[in-house]
Amino acid sequence: MKKIMAALLLAAMLPAGALAEESIRIDGTIEAIRTQTITAPHSGMVGDFAVREGDVLLAGEPLFTLDAQEVYADFDGTITGLFAEPGDGAASVQDRYGALCYIERDTLYTADCTTAGAASDNEYKIIHVGEKVYLRSEGNSSRKGEAIVTSVEGKRYTLELTTHEDIRINENINVYRDDRHTSSSRIGEGTVHRVDPIGVTAEGYVRAVHVVDGQKVSRGDLLFEIVPDALDGMQGSDGSVKMPADGVLLSVNCQSGEQVSKDQPLATYCERQDMQLVCPVDEEDLARIAVGMEVQVTLDAYPDEVLTGTVEAIAGASAKDGNASQFDVTIRLPLSDHVRIGMNATATL
Repeated sequence: MKKIMAALLLAAMLPAGALAEESIRIDGTIEAIRTQTITAPHSGMVGDFAVREGDVLLAGEPLFTLDAQEVYADFDGTITGLFAEPGDGAASVQDRYGALCYIERDTLYTADCTTAGAASDNEYKIIHVGEKVYLRSEGNSSRKGEAIVTSVEGKRYTLELTTHEDIRINENINVYRDDRHTSSSRIGEGTVHRVDPIGVTAEGYVRAVHVVDGQKVSRGDLLFEIVPDALDGMQGSDGSVKMPADGVLLSVNCQSGEQVSKDQPLATYCERQDMQLVCPVDEEDLARIAVGMEVQVTLDAYPDEVLTGTVEAIAGASAKDGNASQFDVTIRLPLSDHVRIGMNATATL
């Protein structure tokens, strides 16, 4: 009790303001420690986007999309020999394998035919594209099938076999308009061939592959996305540019519909942990501040929440403010969902 009374008496005897020197209050603004740039992974047109300057985002959230050349299947078939992978250069794959992939058509056989041996009437020597015809093996009458005429040039025409019963490759056939194969309906003869798989080619680099080996595809199905530039790390993508880390978007430097080049800046951001409080301090107070000192920080927007920060740096040159010299004191702050760039705050030392 005597010690407490003595302390109170001593405090009462101190000059006014002496107790105030026990602490310093300095005001400042939350700033980014560093800004980082988000660039285009390849050339392309920027799609519609909703992000804007100041948005607080999580790592992996999509920011922008860039278009790509889309390669589609030209016909129904089965993917055979899928050689391209995301990130591959199309030219190098095609130099080695001839194509990015091959499609084996559902139509496995065609026939090259002529009107030789057709019935005598002219109508049996005039072949029509798209007409349905019937065929039978020249050497074995039990081997037969149906076909569609796909092209006509003079006396020559081609067929695509739609059904076949044990028809052999390179087999000679007779062609009829009558499913009974009567000689009076004969329109010619020809030879059956195997339809070769057709290669799918492109120019550029593979951004994405949308099929797998052995997959059935229909005409118009998406096979590949191709971009004009090599992709970093030989990696593909889904076409979106994503937020690299938790943080705040500081600027957006592109517009929807804009054509951008590889590595062109699209936006800047500050990581969540890269925010600091910068306070201009009068030179007469600098002697009471040291790097490494812990300080109590209160955000103007959240006066009831006190954060413990650490003095990170003291400027080596002053910023003149009227007749006074002030030096920026940088205070590193702990992670907090309330800390935002541009906020005002007060540090107590």
